[in-house]
Amino acid sequence: MSALYSAAATLLMPPTAPLLGLLIAFLLRFLPAGSLLEKCSLPLAIFSFGVLWVSATPAFSFWLGNRLGKVSDQFQSRPEAVVILGAGRYRDRVSGNERLSASSLERVIGASEEAPKGLPILVSGGRVHDGERLTESQMMASLLEDKFSTPVTWRDDCSRNTAENAVNSAEILHRAKVKSVLLVTHWWHMPRAAEVFSKAGLQVEPLSVGSAEELLPRAHRGIARWLPNAASLLRTQVYWREVLARVWYRRSPLPPIRSC
Repeated sequence: MSALYSAAATLLMPPTAPLLGLLIAFLLRFLPAGSLLEKCSLPLAIFSFGVLWVSATPAFSFWLGNRLGKVSDQFQSRPEAVVILGAGRYRDRVSGNERLSASSLERVIGASEEAPKGLPILVSGGRVHDGERLTESQMMASLLEDKFSTPVTWRDDCSRNTAENAVNSAEILHRAKVKSVLLVTHWWHMPRAAEVFSKAGLQVEPLSVGSAEELLPRAHRGIARWLPNAASLLRTQVYWREVLARVWYRRSPLPPIRSC
């Protein structure tokens, strides 16, 4: 099911969706001249090109990022533990060497700097793809303990996505009589993560890494806000994936606890 969602999301997101539109428009030009579909080729090409252009602009990525919303920080009770969610790794295909991705590092550093001292920590993240050696939780735990001298109390080594992060973490924490957590993840991921963790039975206080205000660099002002660039296209893809994932998660039941 997750593979189906991933494929569908890729087809619906830029740059794949507008590029497919351009390809279809090109193929329609070979139909008999004057036919209805042949007449649609030029408008479809213009529309697809426009979507691709706008999706890659700082102005649109800023707008879309702000549509993701925020999680209320009005927490009713003191968090009893910190939960840090993994965000992938870099893996060398030849040597097999692995290291945490930049997003994972930001979450670990953010937790070590901003989370209250003394709270037990749970790190969550398993092996997502075949051939991966260590789990993300093992890599995060090693970083926290070796570089930040911060002990890790629990590890969820089995989850592969946010929903599994939630149900596996909830199962571990409920066994330890923990009901409320300080959840550490990126600001754009927080609304979906907090929602699914609450659905799994945990009270959530957000500790977001970054904020929506960092979306638009100072250099992207005036006309530059509407000129496409690769960084803005990547941001748009990340935020659009979050929009689709929230719709998917709200329509899907929680997955079972995953063992590995």
